[in-house]
Amino acid sequence: MLCAAAVSGQFIAGKATRDALFLSYLDVTLLPIVVMATSAFSIALVAIGSKMLVRLTPVVFVPLAFAANAVFLLAEWLLTPVAPAAAAWAVYLQISGLGPMLGSGFWLIASERFDPHTARQQFGHITGLGTLGGLVGALVAERVAALYGITAMLPLLAVVNMVCAWQVRQLAMSGHRLPMREKLDGAPELAAESPASGLRVLAHTAYLRNLAAIVMLGTAGATLADYAFKVQAVGVLSGGDELLRFFAIYYAATSLLSFVVQSVIGATALQQLGLALTTSTPSLALLFGGIGAMFAPGLQGALVARGAESVFRGSLFRTGYEIFYTPVPSAEKRAAKSIIDVGFDRLGDAVGGGLVRLLLLLPAARQYSAILIGAIACSAAALVVARRLNRGYIETLERNLLNRALELDLSDVEDVTTRTVMLRTLQPTLALEGHDTTTTTITRTVRSDALQSADPEIKEILALRSRDRDRVAAVLRDDIALPSTLISHVIPLLAWDPVAEEAVRALRRVAEEHVGELTDALIDPNQPFAVRRRLARVFSVCVSQRAVDGLLLGLEDLRFEVRFQCGRSLGAVTAKNGLIKVNDQRVFDAVRREVAVGRPVWESQRLLDQIEQQDNASFADEFLKDRADQSLAHVFTLLSLVLPAAPLQVSYRGLHTDDPILRGTALEYLEGVLPPDIRERLWPFVGGGTPVHGGPARSREAILEELMRSNASIMLNLEELRRHARAKRRPDVAAGA
Repeated sequence: MLCAAAVSGQFIAGKATRDALFLSYLDVTLLPIVVMATSAFSIALVAIGSKMLVRLTPVVFVPLAFAANAVFLLAEWLLTPVAPAAAAWAVYLQISGLGPMLGSGFWLIASERFDPHTARQQFGHITGLGTLGGLVGALVAERVAALYGITAMLPLLAVVNMVCAWQVRQLAMSGHRLPMREKLDGAPELAAESPASGLRVLAHTAYLRNLAAIVMLGTAGATLADYAFKVQAVGVLSGGDELLRFFAIYYAATSLLSFVVQSVIGATALQQLGLALTTSTPSLALLFGGIGAMFAPGLQGALVARGAESVFRGSLFRTGYEIFYTPVPSAEKRAAKSIIDVGFDRLGDAVGGGLVRLLLLLPAARQYSAILIGAIACSAAALVVARRLNRGYIETLERNLLNRALELDLSDVEDVTTRTVMLRTLQPTLALEGHDTTTTTITRTVRSDALQSADPEIKEILALRSRDRDRVAAVLRDDIALPSTLISHVIPLLAWDPVAEEAVRALRRVAEEHVGELTDALIDPNQPFAVRRRLARVFSVCVSQRAVDGLLLGLEDLRFEVRFQCGRSLGAVTAKNGLIKVNDQRVFDAVRREVAVGRPVWESQRLLDQIEQQDNASFADEFLKDRADQSLAHVFTLLSLVLPAAPLQVSYRGLHTDDPILRGTALEYLEGVLPPDIRERLWPFVGGGTPVHGGPARSREAILEELMRSNASIMLNLEELRRHARAKRRPDVAAGA
């Protein structure tokens, strides 16, 4: 842990010293040139380092690199009084070129010294203490600059690098070593022809190329934002010591915020956002920060954009990024990781520096905005690559788990992506375990003791996927609310009849909190029909505008019963919340689609699920459900969302009486309130003949008054029809007996 703090502390303090020295003795317009030169220097170092790692193990090479860094810093300290500009160039090249390589070497040793079980427990702590070390390093740099001047930092950095060399050596020699085991085949995608060549590994592995792309794009965007930030700082501040103090305070503040973010939301981010989005947080921060800086130009806007990117890069990015290397075999990781971490990071610097030089050719008034736009574009491209990176990680992890090239303990996996993949891979393994087969051998990918120690949510997920009704029902019991991690596993159970109703009730208890996820499943045409039609019923307990918006999307489903249940739920939601806004045009469009079908389709539309008695969102009561077609009931339910509900209900009942006067009053009212195109399409289905164009002769108010007076007569007529129907059924029942 002390090693992580020392490595991070020397790097952050070194960056503050680097920036202050360069901007004190050289013009700020030379910054893009030194960035590109540093990139070339760093890439050359990576090439040399990769070859040396083939001959020397990281245990030997990384401590030697720290010791060499200390010697170079002392030499530059001696050069500063004689040739300060040359010393500033040398320090910038060394800190920017060799510094990231030293950090990558530390993480390489850490990833090799800890097994996956221990690494997942320790990496978060290592990242947090490294951030604290960076905070201490920045504060020390500020104090040294205030008391002794900028050049006093160079010998101090040399001493800290010697401490790092000793600490890294101790970590390498005494860390947790991976147990020896027989050689296992890695995933085919990661099977490079020669593990000694990092470039060859990258050439054969799309997954690692995506990792390299996200590093390069993220760094290019950060370089553009960094230039805009430093130009603003030089314009406001003056003097080397003042610049060093400013950058020291800046790096201290970003380190402190990084530690807070890592401590407060680090584990939650992995669980809720997944690996790809967690790793993309610096690009997201720069995307929105860059947009804000364009609207608020000056040092403060640039500071927020650059600082936000730095905070998330120092916290959430590292936590998610290192996990992406979990499926990579050690040989390929050792060959390619330094190239990706350092080489492509420096290549991103070169790309960013080149873009800055190009944009500086623009008129001065447009340079600042153009540089920020470039940073925003790089961040957006990094977000696109991250999506591919997530798919590659899932595919690679699945193959390695099945081939047992990787062993993980479920109880120690924090990120939701890895958990999902492991469970998906585990399920067929458990299902086939115990079956004797000569053609397929499926190895258990997770040890039995891991299942025994799994957390309760993992056990509940396995129960939901077990197809054992009793186990499933125990998870869906009425006395608890489902946690968010179980929602995606309960939704498919709506298609399983033995537990479908329990699943509906369980989802209703948490429907309001997870409207977005339920809406995604409702409108997904790849979801089974049974899932969609029952999921529409879940929404009936909601009271929010988001639920209404999701149900309106459900009205476009190709299956009638899904649309029918969406209409009923819409009625239930709007009845509970009078502040809900329903788009009239969308509802009328839905009605137009319903009445545009032919009579055979209209009359054939039926429901597979029974209508729930507790939902009073439909006009069809028990008697009318026997006589009235569901298509008409659905249309009237939709119309009640945008037209007065009480007269529509009376009209609907009036259409099913055998009294021509009562039916005529209902038709006359409908003719006055329905849009003409809907009325013409609907009339054949209600037995109204051809509607009279130009509207009714009487006023709408007079028709409405007569319709409501007729309600009692309509109810009496319907009751008489019920008695006749019951009387007709009794002889049939008696004859059958």
